[in-house]
Amino acid sequence: MHRPDFASNVHYQHVLNAFRGEHYSARDIYNLVLPIFVDTVFMTLVEFCNTGIISSDGPASVGAVNTANAVHWLMFGTFNSIALGTCVLVAQHFGAGHREQIGRVTAAAIHAMLAVTIVYSALVLAFEDRIITFLFGSAEPDVFANIHVFLLGLLVSYPLRGLYNAIAGALRGIGRTRVTLALSVVANGSNMLLNIVFVMWAGMGVAGLAWSVVLSQLVGAVMGVVLLKSYAPQLYLKRAMLLRVDAKRVGNVLSVSLPFILEDLFFNGGKLIIQMFIVPFGTLQLAANGIIGSWCHLIEIVPRTLSTAIVPIAGASMGAGDVKYTRKIMRSFILTGSAVSGVMGLLLAGLFPWAITSFYHADPATYGILWTLMWMNVVAYPLLFSAQSVLPSMLRSAGDGKWTTICSLSSMWIYRIGVGYLVSVVLNYQIVGLWAVWLTEWGVRAFLFYLRYRTGRWTRHQLV
Repeated sequence: MHRPDFASNVHYQHVLNAFRGEHYSARDIYNLVLPIFVDTVFMTLVEFCNTGIISSDGPASVGAVNTANAVHWLMFGTFNSIALGTCVLVAQHFGAGHREQIGRVTAAAIHAMLAVTIVYSALVLAFEDRIITFLFGSAEPDVFANIHVFLLGLLVSYPLRGLYNAIAGALRGIGRTRVTLALSVVANGSNMLLNIVFVMWAGMGVAGLAWSVVLSQLVGAVMGVVLLKSYAPQLYLKRAMLLRVDAKRVGNVLSVSLPFILEDLFFNGGKLIIQMFIVPFGTLQLAANGIIGSWCHLIEIVPRTLSTAIVPIAGASMGAGDVKYTRKIMRSFILTGSAVSGVMGLLLAGLFPWAITSFYHADPATYGILWTLMWMNVVAYPLLFSAQSVLPSMLRSAGDGKWTTICSLSSMWIYRIGVGYLVSVVLNYQIVGLWAVWLTEWGVRAFLFYLRYRTGRWTRHQLV
């Protein structure tokens, strides 16, 4: 049987050349991206399965989980930002050959993460009733009760989640993405399995989701500590570094993470405000929003993977002074993300009739809204999402966090929230109008980031 000779194929070599550089081969990029891809798949599937599993409990539970997740992402964004800041610093020290500094950054990242997660959880737990009442007081009583239960489980899990995210950020910075993949598979895989046990088999509903998230993050934290001990020599990490809090180094980690943190806080804060817009639209529209968000997150798996993968790649390249390759890999990642999300969107549109009837058990009254939102996403993702995800990640990895934060917050609060309120509430286009504004805001963000990229000023920063 004749097998095609890809190695001598001109088009195949052209594709490989799009990812090659002085310090990276196409195989290196593949080995780095693949674990992050699987990690992203698992994280997306957890949220996807949560919505599908809980849908059998009724629209109130779907709406409650989706609404509580809006609060969750507001806080989780901070933890993820510290992990990204850690990855940037470790990658740049790694690219510059500063070995001892890698260990100091890793220890400081763990200290910073534990402090932030414990403070966040304690504050929200202390004022949980007031916060939920203020944000979602207009929700129906059964939705309100379920929000309280699921949010409590999320808060308890945060220090555990933060610990292994800090460790994963450091490991990604030195290119050990296969290890972080194993960590993600264990933590998120156990979450999905426990969801099946507690919700589908035991019939615990939203309380079952809360228990599964706490126990799965405990498993992830234990495995993270084991990996930290195993890879301490490669991270140049000593026990004394972990036992002594270096306030200056912690401040350095937080300062590099600050643009990520601010953008996530304001970005997810904006999403939370948008969720407040949706709650008065009623339980059916609240459930429809949760369904379409869960389904369409599958389209963005590859672009999100590439936006995460470019951080250590561009960080190490900028640390080594290779600006040309940083530009090249950014373009290749944007084009790849756009192409794959286009194909994925059409595939999911074909499966959507099955999804809304057999997986999400959607109310027939929402079918029209769901199909409208589905086709809006199929068009928007390949055109806009990849660029607005990969470009800012590349800029931040080069140390240009301040500008990306300003751009993101401006488009979020002026366009997404301001115009979104006008269209959805004042003009009464409700959930469809809100999603139309949401999707077009990706184009505004991408355009602002492109303007910054064209200036070349992002190449002048020195983080290490």
